[in-house]
Amino acid sequence: MALCSSEAVILRTYDLGNADKIVVAFTRGYGKVRGVAQGAKRLKSPFSGRLERFHWVEMIFFEREGQELVKIDRVELLRAFASNLTEYRSFLQLSLMAELLFETTPDREPNDPLFRLVVLVLEEMQDPARSDLAQLYFQVWYLKISGLFPATKSCVHCGLSLLDASQVFYGPDLQGFFCSSCRGSHCQPICADSFQVLDQIVNKKLKIIERDKAGEAQYSELQRIMDGMLRHSFEREFESLTMLREGFGPS
Repeated sequence: MALCSSEAVILRTYDLGNADKIVVAFTRGYGKVRGVAQGAKRLKSPFSGRLERFHWVEMIFFEREGQELVKIDRVELLRAFASNLTEYRSFLQLSLMAELLFETTPDREPNDPLFRLVVLVLEEMQDPARSDLAQLYFQVWYLKISGLFPATKSCVHCGLSLLDASQVFYGPDLQGFFCSSCRGSHCQPICADSFQVLDQIVNKKLKIIERDKAGEAQYSELQRIMDGMLRHSFEREFESLTMLREGFGPS
């Protein structure tokens, strides 16, 4: 039996019997981990208030060779990211992050760059004025870290620079960005202003990107592109994306 300790973000919990909980957490040192927190449902449990979704914690647990579930021994709360949210849209955006991590990351595969991205974006999500930008930033960089985001500087077909183009086109079936001469019949147009915002997301740190540099039209256009890219890359629908798209447009 090995004793492990790591920072973690709580993704989901499930009731197990009358007193226990199964916890799914994305940890910094061990990747996605599933474990049992014994007695977590009891009123005087030492886990009380520490296993909520989107909590950033220090988690200590025991793992046994050949067993999927670890035994969670102790949890120390570092920050409760969802406790001060004032907008339901922001909660859905956090839910999208959790859904992506839960559904598309492998168990027990450490990914330090992804963990740092998660904590960075959770911080920015606290401000409703920056939550749309933070959501886009997470989607772009999640795909980049996964090796699934296409290059943005030049046309994937002819190599022409796209940064000064009046309009850029995205080909979902070809997973690439094209100039107007090389676009296919099913390519989606992206206006120059929107593409400049995307270039900032790819090349600048989130904290120095100014939210007011883009309007609702640019965010809506980029969000449509990124939603399709996620669905195409992972070949599935995401419930949180559907809810965001149907009832809660960009703020």
